[in-house]
Amino acid sequence: MTHVRVGSTSGKLTAEMRTVVDEETKDEFLRLASSEGMSVSEYLRDMVMIHVHGRNHLVRLHKARLDRMAGVGADDSE
Repeated sequence: MTHVRVGSTSGKLTAEMRTVVDEETKDEFLRLASSEGMSVSEYLRDMVMIHVHGRNHLVRLHKARLDRMAGVGADDSE
């Protein structure tokens, strides 16, 4: 399997993916997203990112985003 390196997974989100599922699956997915306090798009995006890039990659992206929001520089982070 070839692993494709993505230049910036924290940049603009412009690529769109679509799929079709049965109503029961959709309802359960909506419930799961809601139980995490996330929109369906956020929940699906995170699940895809974890599957493609791994959990640690997503953790680093979220940490970097939180650090930027808090005004924490790379040298200041915990």
